[in-house]
Amino acid sequence: MKRTTSQILDVTDADIWVMDKKTLYIDEVKSLTDNDLYRVRGVPGVLWAVRLFKGQPRAKALDGTFRVVIMMGLDDASLVGAPSRDKMLLGAVDDLRQPDAVLIDRAGYHFLFPAQPLELGRTLELNDHLVRIVGVAEASAPFATFPIMFARYSQAIKFVGSERNQLSFVLVKPQPGISVQALCARIEAHTGLRAVSGVNFA
Repeated sequence: MKRTTSQILDVTDADIWVMDKKTLYIDEVKSLTDNDLYRVRGVPGVLWAVRLFKGQPRAKALDGTFRVVIMMGLDDASLVGAPSRDKMLLGAVDDLRQPDAVLIDRAGYHFLFPAQPLELGRTLELNDHLVRIVGVAEASAPFATFPIMFARYSQAIKFVGSERNQLSFVLVKPQPGISVQALCARIEAHTGLRAVSGVNFA
């Protein structure tokens, strides 16, 4: 059952997940608006709040091998939600700041490049965009055995395709001295959105 919450448990730098009030699972998301992000940022007690996108584009290797992947789009400035340093096998999270750059989990790499050694610089096609692998990381296995990729938010929404709203979640850190539970209640009261701790969402 932990596989159903693997992407939530792997995010260790934010304490609160904010989402549409009808969202129950990370795999069934109704998009938020940028205005929702600004409203969350305006709630007293919020230290910071950043975007997180989750989508499922199809990745295709040069030999034609393809697979639907879980794409996590991280806040461009902070990269909150990226694999921790101890989970990186090759490359560095900061390399996502390069154009058309993605990180991929080790299991996903081996699916798309079977019997190949881990190597940076390999390319994949995502929604007619050529992307370059700048890092390989360990990630918790998802419920469906899809490769997991990470990119900057502004890039990820291009890789997945266009919808009017693309924001999946807002990740929040409370100010010192503010409890997670109290801030969740305050966010819900101020915005009408659902706010839960990562532990409770998982």
